[in-house]
Amino acid sequence: MIPFMINKNYTIETIKTFEEIEEIKEDWQELFHLKKDSPIFFSFEVFKLYYETITKNFNNVKVEIFVIKNRNNKVVAIFPFTFETKKYYNFLPLRELSVKDQFLIGFYNFLIDPEENNEIIFQKFIEHLENREWDIIKIYSIPSNEKLFNVYSQIIKQYYKTEEHVTNTLIIDCDRDFDEYIKNDIDRKHFREIRRKKERLTEKGELKFIEIGEEQDVEKMIHYFYDIEDKNWKGKAGTSLKKSYYGEFYKKLALYLSKENKLKIYFLKLNNEYIAGVYAIFDREICYLVKIGYVDDYSQYSPLKVLIYLIFEKLFENKEIKKIDCFGPYYPYQKSFGKQTRKKYNIIVINNNIRSHVYFFILKVQRWFVHLFPEESLGKKFFIELAEHFNMRINS
Repeated sequence: MIPFMINKNYTIETIKTFEEIEEIKEDWQELFHLKKDSPIFFSFEVFKLYYETITKNFNNVKVEIFVIKNRNNKVVAIFPFTFETKKYYNFLPLRELSVKDQFLIGFYNFLIDPEENNEIIFQKFIEHLENREWDIIKIYSIPSNEKLFNVYSQIIKQYYKTEEHVTNTLIIDCDRDFDEYIKNDIDRKHFREIRRKKERLTEKGELKFIEIGEEQDVEKMIHYFYDIEDKNWKGKAGTSLKKSYYGEFYKKLALYLSKENKLKIYFLKLNNEYIAGVYAIFDREICYLVKIGYVDDYSQYSPLKVLIYLIFEKLFENKEIKKIDCFGPYYPYQKSFGKQTRKKYNIIVINNNIRSHVYFFILKVQRWFVHLFPEESLGKKFFIELAEHFNMRINS
């Protein structure tokens, strides 16, 4: 392996206990605020909830934070990871350095001072990795236009194999009138379909659009959202918030954010039954649609589409935000609401050993198999759902 450039202006250390993490709280928040468009998922308080959830539910997972300081002993970069050994595909044990999984929280794994020398900082980080026993590193949801990511990706590819998986996320520009949005972003056919579905639901009884955000209301009613999400494929797969360990995290996150006036949970209620829900976070003039759910029994009426339409209508009217970020992958149903997307990367980095190369080969085969199918084919949909279910089950 090519020798790393050593720069004495930077030092790196590892912290593992919550007491040590608390000591860098101010440094963490300072780095977080340096990038004004950083989602709240990067903040110290959210990571604190994540840390508490992980340490409570997993005895074999260690949370480690790599902290890089400059010559003035100032914290200029933070790399928070978990470290664990787990089995992939039921036979392949790997030592993984990552955020625990993208279903718990998806944020990229570093905060860094943009005024510092990013290239040297990342080289220092990779130098540190050389001295650790690991097989794979997983990094989720890195924006493709992020200069920081480009520097990181270029450097790490010099030393390790990487697999980059690109996803798209729907973005809605709210800095305009709702009528303009309807005219320019929503196909007339889709618009008529949504209105027709809403009318059909209205014919079945009393249809209510409900918004909650006060802490006491969230604490009292969040279980309705969990019930809704559990009544579709996630419930059957055992990966819904109601049945999985990250349900605890999202409840604590909701209560914390409601105190900060940064959370809304929206419901569509038909007669006495909640049939669709959206868990939304508001931060820095952006609304993130973080979690969604609908009851399978009403799928023929597209209750989630109807609810999202009503949410968008309200957000445009209020004029309190500039963007709606659908946060997750650009699913087919979202094409009814717009075409503007942002790219983001998930990156897998593998070390030079046989276990890692076996995993890398399986990953390539899986990617190749998926690309065999046309984008909208039932075969591809079936394969993706099967693969997601399998991977969720073995990763949990």
